[in-house]
Amino acid sequence: MTPIDPGYKKRTALYKKLYAYNNGTYDPKLGTTLFDESVLSAEEKAFMQEIGWIANEMIALEHNEMIARITELGQDERLSDARLTGEFVAAVGGSYRRGANGPVALRFARLIPPHDYRPARRILSCGVCGHAEHSLNRSIALSRIRESLWLGYRWHTPEGVYADLSERVELPQVDPTAEDAGALKRLLEALSRAEPDETPGKLEKRLSAEKVLRGNGGTRRSLLDVLSELGVVPNVGLRIEPERWIDYEDMVEAGRELDTTQGRSDLEMPWAGWRGHLGVDWDRARVCFGEYL
Repeated sequence: MTPIDPGYKKRTALYKKLYAYNNGTYDPKLGTTLFDESVLSAEEKAFMQEIGWIANEMIALEHNEMIARITELGQDERLSDARLTGEFVAAVGGSYRRGANGPVALRFARLIPPHDYRPARRILSCGVCGHAEHSLNRSIALSRIRESLWLGYRWHTPEGVYADLSERVELPQVDPTAEDAGALKRLLEALSRAEPDETPGKLEKRLSAEKVLRGNGGTRRSLLDVLSELGVVPNVGLRIEPERWIDYEDMVEAGRELDTTQGRSDLEMPWAGWRGHLGVDWDRARVCFGEYL
């Protein structure tokens, strides 16, 4: 497997120390937790300055302005399909976990229609983009979102998309290795040989048992979520089309009756709607990842 860059290990060690649960204090005015830099050594503070990291970076954006900024980022030539696809492949292989969220963030930015906040019928969020009602008058904690992005997690909310793309335009492009491409192939092949009745939960356990991917359950789930949002991994609830926006509310409703979204399940559509008999949409996979397959 691809070796992990030492700088990445240093970065994640910094995050682990800085964002430890007992190092934060909740600020009710900001509606978020602030973290104390004094726990860091002089060397760690110097490294944080070197990588341009701000411990508690925030921004206040109202709903419509955030959507406008995301749309603008989607047109930035530094965020090409080729770049974000390659960085996702690097995330699959583990050489650049920061790349995991890129393809869905760019898809969101390219397809999101201009809209005012529209309350959903059965969930406390905007029915179009999924912006949570409780976030309407709260600053976006960019640092905490970006920390999780660096660890390899997916963010499909408007805040997450903005935090991702607004940082990524300032980051150097990362190209995947042959080993990363091999990991993507292994993952898709594991999906394609599923038993007909295999569910997302069973598939995730099998990927872990077969050591198809390194990482933890959360990072593996993030990669599968992205593949499902791209339509590479089909679902039984709602067809994903490359150039068609699907309202957040419609996506949630499509999965409401699935057995994989009931009770204590934390699965979300469209990944929740995959079943083993659906396998992989190889035509779509070749469109998205052709040069890496």
